[in-house]
Amino acid sequence: MTSSYLSGQRKRVRFFITVLTLAAIFTGTAVTSGAASAAPSSPDTKVTTSSSTAIYKTFQSMLKKKNGLPAADTFLESNIKKVTKHHATLMVLQLENARLKALTSMTDRLLVPNVQDKMLKAYQTNDSFTKLMERTQDSDLRALLKEARDSGYRLVMLEGSLYPIMNYAALVKYTSDITEDISRYIIIMMKETKNLPADDGALVIGYQEILLRALSQERFLELHPKSNRAKQVQDLLNSYTLYTFYGLNNTPLFDYETNKMVANAQRGYNGVLQRLASVDSEFLTKLDAFMDVVKEAKYEKTVAVEKWLEQNVPTGADAGN
Repeated sequence: MTSSYLSGQRKRVRFFITVLTLAAIFTGTAVTSGAASAAPSSPDTKVTTSSSTAIYKTFQSMLKKKNGLPAADTFLESNIKKVTKHHATLMVLQLENARLKALTSMTDRLLVPNVQDKMLKAYQTNDSFTKLMERTQDSDLRALLKEARDSGYRLVMLEGSLYPIMNYAALVKYTSDITEDISRYIIIMMKETKNLPADDGALVIGYQEILLRALSQERFLELHPKSNRAKQVQDLLNSYTLYTFYGLNNTPLFDYETNKMVANAQRGYNGVLQRLASVDSEFLTKLDAFMDVVKEAKYEKTVAVEKWLEQNVPTGADAGN
């Protein structure tokens, strides 16, 4: 692999993850969202105790150390029951921020040509970092893979290369000790990163799953509009709205040749609308209206369908108007 090839790969995959609204992984959006300024919980006598504050400050200092993510996570797991919910929530958010910030560096380290080659030679479908460690005899590579795993990342194959992405499943252990909104956020992100919705410009999850994820995101925003992570979830919902009404380049909602709506989408959308007819949801209301127009057009992308989309689900520069 040449350096220019790897540079191109990085750009394509980082754009791909942006499309997934995991852009925070590479751009730092979540890093600058201000975890330390998260709204405190209701007054609690423990908030001001020296023990809780001391643990919180120790954790912050550990995050600042070079390669300190694994140790900080271990420390948090050992001490999260000893602090207030407010401090616990702040520390989990700060751990997420630190992992997001460090991910670009870890990605670059794993994309070094000889490292990537060794990984690809040992890799088998759906391998985790742990499995890959078992398949290699290279001690330096094993150490790097262990660091990636323990730093809070999981391994994925994207467009022929192996990348680390956030492993939100590793944060689930904290959900019972933090505020409800951040707990819900972690579950949403765990589903998103455990089964990525797309690969190489194509949707790889089912149409009903797309709708169910969008509904979960919508519900989060209804319940927690002022959450510290509301923007991230809104960005996610924006992407799922485009997945729903347009598809992606390699899996368009309407076939490029026939102009017909994909049969699986027809069945999936109609099925969810029928099953959840009593659910109060702006997202489902919009989808129902869309399907009425599409059915009238005999499931073809007619001028009427295009006009409806332009008015109700604008893309690009028109989306903000």
